[in-house]
Amino acid sequence: GRVLQSGPDIQNPLNLVSQVAQSLPVLRKKLKTSLLSAADVKANPFAIMMMGPVARLVNRFGGDFRWQHLPVPFEVYADGIDLVVFEEFGSGAAALHLRDEVERNALLADEAYRRQFRKDYDSKFGVRVWHRDFFDAEIVACPDEAVVGKSFGQVGLDRGGLHPVDAFLDLVLEHGTKVRWRTTISNHRPEVLKKLARDPGIQMGFSDAGAHLRNMAFYNYGLRLLRHVRDALRAGQPFMTLEQAVHRMTGELADWYGIDAGHLRLGDRADLVVLDPERLDDRLDAYAESTVEQYGNLSRMVNRNDETVDLVLVGGRVVVRGGAPTALLGVQRTGSFLKAGQATPPPRATVERELADVR
Repeated sequence: GRVLQSGPDIQNPLNLVSQVAQSLPVLRKKLKTSLLSAADVKANPFAIMMMGPVARLVNRFGGDFRWQHLPVPFEVYADGIDLVVFEEFGSGAAALHLRDEVERNALLADEAYRRQFRKDYDSKFGVRVWHRDFFDAEIVACPDEAVVGKSFGQVGLDRGGLHPVDAFLDLVLEHGTKVRWRTTISNHRPEVLKKLARDPGIQMGFSDAGAHLRNMAFYNYGLRLLRHVRDALRAGQPFMTLEQAVHRMTGELADWYGIDAGHLRLGDRADLVVLDPERLDDRLDAYAESTVEQYGNLSRMVNRNDETVDLVLVGGRVVVRGGAPTALLGVQRTGSFLKAGQATPPPRATVERELADVR
């Protein structure tokens, strides 16, 4: 059968329970269900303890359920107030819904609005993802270089003891999207990540980076998981083998979703990556951006690990060699749509340009 992938409404516990329970074979066949997401959120460090047991309970009663999990720290960047986590509370959502800069600035300057924002920020009740701590938010770029490297909380202290919310809103009013900052929302505890990486009710996935081009880049999370496993092995504190880590990100996912991929077998379609294990180092964490021509040269966050990824083959054809794209990439068709439940042979060769220009 097919798979239901969903993101439940975390503000509604009944919605979460119903989506978990729908995997059970009650008056029908079981439904493969994959939910977003198993994250060790700073705002609620105890919630993650329930993820594995919930999956095991559902599967024990005949379900086929998995949580999706990003196996690296969930670090996000924002330009001004443009960050999806602000939709968690009313005052944040009100600002995000105003696209006109003049209208938004008028709202951010309004004292009644600021009172509500401070109230929402200080509230620690309810289900939430963002930790709501502007002391845990580093400014990485701003026309006022004096604030770079500081938190909004520290800026507030420097400006005479301002509330962190007022310091944040003041900087957004002064510099708009030119004030860029970052924070880690979840997956900040390495020991918890180790437990999640080997939990059978949790599968590797949920990068989400493609939906938030200016906010995050987790395209290389597989490399970072391999580094975590390798470093633990070298330290004499293994939590899984490298072979297990590779399988969790390839064959295990392919088998569960019914995709013809994820295994190395004679005669199979040759889709594979060759890595340099000695380059699984701190460069995996480096910040990088690249422009997207089709989106008006928007600069998006990317991961640049060219020295780590030595060779990439798709359909038996080399599309990356020595960390650099070959002449085939984007010009000749090498890949195929992988339909669940069907074997997928290599595509026929073509020299026609396959990438549509969406401008």
